[in-house]
Amino acid sequence: MKKNFRGMTLAALLLSASASAQADNNQYVPANDSPQAFVGDVAPDAPVHVGSHYRSPVAPISNYAPVTVGDLQPAGFIEGGLRGSRGGCDSCDSPGCDGIGCDSMCGGKSGGLGSLLNLCGKDGWMRAEGMLMFHAERQAPPLVTSAAPGVFPVLPAATIEFGDDLDGGLSGGVRTDIGRYLTDSFGVGGRFLWVSENGDDYSASGDQTDPNARSLGRPYYFVPRFNPGTAQEDSVIISQQNLFSGNVQAEYATDFFMADGYARMTFCHNKASRLEFIAGYTYAELEDMISITSFRQDEDTGRNPNLAATEFSSLYDTENRFNGGQLGFESTVSRGRWTARALTKVHLGNMEQTVRKIGTTTDYLLNNVVSTQNSSILINDEQGTETQDVFTFIPEMDFTIGYRFRDHVSFTVGYTFLYFDNVAMAGDQIDRNRDTGNIGANVTPVSYDIVEGSHWVQGISLGASVDY
Repeated sequence: MKKNFRGMTLAALLLSASASAQADNNQYVPANDSPQAFVGDVAPDAPVHVGSHYRSPVAPISNYAPVTVGDLQPAGFIEGGLRGSRGGCDSCDSPGCDGIGCDSMCGGKSGGLGSLLNLCGKDGWMRAEGMLMFHAERQAPPLVTSAAPGVFPVLPAATIEFGDDLDGGLSGGVRTDIGRYLTDSFGVGGRFLWVSENGDDYSASGDQTDPNARSLGRPYYFVPRFNPGTAQEDSVIISQQNLFSGNVQAEYATDFFMADGYARMTFCHNKASRLEFIAGYTYAELEDMISITSFRQDEDTGRNPNLAATEFSSLYDTENRFNGGQLGFESTVSRGRWTARALTKVHLGNMEQTVRKIGTTTDYLLNNVVSTQNSSILINDEQGTETQDVFTFIPEMDFTIGYRFRDHVSFTVGYTFLYFDNVAMAGDQIDRNRDTGNIGANVTPVSYDIVEGSHWVQGISLGASVDY
């Protein structure tokens, strides 16, 4: 009698389990020769089990087709059912969750500690990366030349010491990105990218009493005002034996940062991939500067007894401020603990270009009289500050691979490329065509045209990503 009772009990449990499994999968089971009916269809007079979450009556067992043990299927989780009752856990390898189900970290009537700390859902992100960035070589004309002792430092025979291709090497930087999904398919975020100053400096000196000291010069292209057909290379001597002792200091630097706010909308996604459309606002600044100062002491007092020393100073400073929108796509693919992200976007908008040219020539006389003129070797009447607005675009590409070593934390490594179209760079603003008579003279400043160029930045990123 006990065996029969146990057998009937087991059969009832198997029938109930199978019906629940089939109902969750929206499959139907034919009942004898009756029309096809979905499991879960109810009979109006069936009893309600005590403690049931559903108040609708359950169909009599006689209405279901016979089910064997082999027909059983595991019941799936219902969105908002088990997950909601267990504190929001969507992954059983979350901190405090085991491999079978959410434990007390995320479970319990109150949602558990994981729910309190928001560790059981993943609808937000925080990313922090260190950047190792390279700038494109900045172009500038030859600004400092040298030659053998006693030789006039004029091109093309002289050696270019500063100018031409200016390569600042590697620069560090930081990029952060934080945001949150407001719905399953819509989120907002903000990002900040800063790259430290990229540049270099140069200094040299020459003493005419040293027979091994190389000659130093500031080259320019001499274009006579009244006979331009005789134009040729020339140079202002900074140091040369029996003429001048002097020194020169020069530097260049480029700074860049970008900040943007954006919204993202999901086009399609599944468990392993996601494609999103991104749109928003971008602000960026790209600054570039070249500064050069040279000082020379006249050693031939018999040739010019009144002029003791001369200092030439030139500054080329450019600022590019971008305000505009951004459009792009980001795709994410996951395989196990690995995740690959590809971001392609273009920033479109207005670039405000500002260029400053400042030149001075200071003469120090033997009687302590100082005379200052508002021009220099390569800066004459075209000086002052000029500003213009142009439409431009900034394409951007980011590729990142992340390894998830904790449920919410990943290490990332990536590559970034940014291209700037229609920007004012300092080297492009230098005009080396000069008339010797205009060097070091007082002039009336006149307006000038801003020369536009392009620039790019690229490098790798190393960082961490936290989903919360």
